[in-house]
Amino acid sequence: QRQQLCFPSIFIYGHTSSGKTYVMQTLLNTLQLPHVFVNCVEYFTSRLLLEEILIQLQSCSSEREQTSHVPCDTFNDFVRLFKQAVVSRELEDQTLYIVSNLILVAEQLREMEANILPAFLRLQELTGRNVTVVLLSEIVWELFRPNTGCFEPLTLYFPDYSIGHLQKILTQNHPPEYSVDFYAAYINILLGVFYMVCRDLKELQHLAVLNFSKYCEPVVRGEANERDTRKLWKNIEPHLKKAMQTVYLREIS
Repeated sequence: QRQQLCFPSIFIYGHTSSGKTYVMQTLLNTLQLPHVFVNCVEYFTSRLLLEEILIQLQSCSSEREQTSHVPCDTFNDFVRLFKQAVVSRELEDQTLYIVSNLILVAEQLREMEANILPAFLRLQELTGRNVTVVLLSEIVWELFRPNTGCFEPLTLYFPDYSIGHLQKILTQNHPPEYSVDFYAAYINILLGVFYMVCRDLKELQHLAVLNFSKYCEPVVRGEANERDTRKLWKNIEPHLKKAMQTVYLREIS
């Protein structure tokens, strides 16, 4: 429920393209929960990060297109301004979610002031407001934990997609001019070749789009129909083997 007090901080981790950001965005948007999304790669200093959170809060509460910029030099300033922003949005009785994407920024967090991460983990306590900080990461919590100790977040692990999950997700993008079964057979061949060397969903989506025209060549030329899987496989096998040698390098196009 919107008024339900949530855990002060949640740490969600898992490999790239395992659905962490998508699930959080879908969940918060579907339930229409007040939230702020920030990326630590883009806002790489503590001041930029704190100011961006305040700007997003102000822009959501203001009817004007542009919001006034309020400098925020310290975390004490942030706590004071954050309380004011929550009151202006009338969110005192609702849980506000701050979702921060920590992809590959362990070093950036270490270079920030030592109190930034521990303070975010205890933001609910410092502000006295219903606020939950959600941290998304590709690496485990132990690599972020400060040596001085801090409030431990609730950790959640997003496992990698299984080959069955990837099959279902990739098949949803089938071209309308071909049947679902025909495209599913193609995806099955693609995963049979690339699954052992690449499990990144985005990369597999790119490979599926890139190689599909080659798979369809015998059908387009009238040399085979959609059920001639053996003939279709023989046509695309050398192309896929060549593409497998340059996965991620974008040399086959």
